[in-house]
Amino acid sequence: MQTAYDLWQKLPTILPTGSPNIDRLLHGGFRQGLLHEICGEASSGKTQLCLQLLLQMCLEDEAACYVSTEGIGSIKRLHELAGIYADRHAFALKKRRRGFTGDTQSGSKFFLDRIFIEHIYEIDELIGLLQSRLPSLLTQKQVTLVVIDSIAALFRPESTKSIQDVSERARLMFQIANSIKILCGRYNVVFIVTNQVSSIFEPNSRENRFKPALGLSWSNCIHQRLVLSRDADTEERHVKVAFSPYIPQTRATFSITQEGVF
Repeated sequence: MQTAYDLWQKLPTILPTGSPNIDRLLHGGFRQGLLHEICGEASSGKTQLCLQLLLQMCLEDEAACYVSTEGIGSIKRLHELAGIYADRHAFALKKRRRGFTGDTQSGSKFFLDRIFIEHIYEIDELIGLLQSRLPSLLTQKQVTLVVIDSIAALFRPESTKSIQDVSERARLMFQIANSIKILCGRYNVVFIVTNQVSSIFEPNSRENRFKPALGLSWSNCIHQRLVLSRDADTEERHVKVAFSPYIPQTRATFSITQEGVF
């Protein structure tokens, strides 16, 4: 039998996003121990939100891992956001870090030193990362957030030319998802993947409709899916909970500026 205090200590930690509207939608933020997916059309804010989550985790004196599958453009933006976060949270960093002078460069280094970055472009590389190198990183460096941006890019045709049929593709998805869930349970990390969407053509509809990439096989693997969208006229962004084990299907609005996601 366990005491109430023991059970309270085992409750999942919540990682806030830094956006008040999104945090209210998610009942505080992203929970540890779950596989979360953020999907949406191009420029809807998937990568921007993930980069901000990396910095949010560093604010908690924890470390994070960012797995990029689509080039170095997002890394440049991460450096820019680290400087913005350093200025925004300079007072808190001064209280926490002895010898911290409050300048942007040293503050930016505080964040970037806690973010481990991996570039992968093949499915086999991801499986090797999940089963070998990542467990060591989670153990040795106190990494409590892992982001894969994006999972769909690894299944693009040029990366899967050796995969002969749909069943093999599904098998690889289940293998990846199972490896992620093992890490979530064993190390109690927040695990987030981004996913792309494809258009659904409906002749009698004036609205653009989208469906997440990778199909039903992948949808059955994840615990929670958030769908991001962008209003082309107003630049306002929307986030919708498609499904979740603890949040109803609700939605919220947010914005993206040079300063981050709000």
